[in-house]
Amino acid sequence: MTAARVVLAAAGLALLGYGLHGWLTEQPGEVAGRIVFLAAGVAAHDFVALPLVLAAGALTARFVPPAVRLPVQAALAVSAVVSVVALPFVIGAGRVAGNPSAFPRAYGPGLLWVLAVVWLVAALWAALRVRRGRAGEGR
Repeated sequence: MTAARVVLAAAGLALLGYGLHGWLTEQPGEVAGRIVFLAAGVAAHDFVALPLVLAAGALTARFVPPAVRLPVQAALAVSAVVSVVALPFVIGAGRVAGNPSAFPRAYGPGLLWVLAVVWLVAALWAALRVRRGRAGEGR
């Protein structure tokens, strides 16, 4: 291991320890609930997110031509992450009737605009890859 890796590993472990200490000592009565929350997150990742990602990858590999596969996979990944992060805002989770400033925007249309831009960029990237691939075939 290089010295840089050792320093980065030590810093990472120190930050992990600091976070764990805060997690266990800040409001100690909530530790059981936090463990359940973490377990639910791991279960959701392993039994929901991972199978969906594997299925999307398998379908992409089977049905999308190789020249455009990378842009499509990238757009799918970005779309999934953006959608998961935006979902609580779109559905208004945590909205309080007496505080209209908590969610001051229309997040559904905003999410659609972001996804449209992501897929437009992916389409342009795919078109560029196809064009470059066909230009190379004529030689």
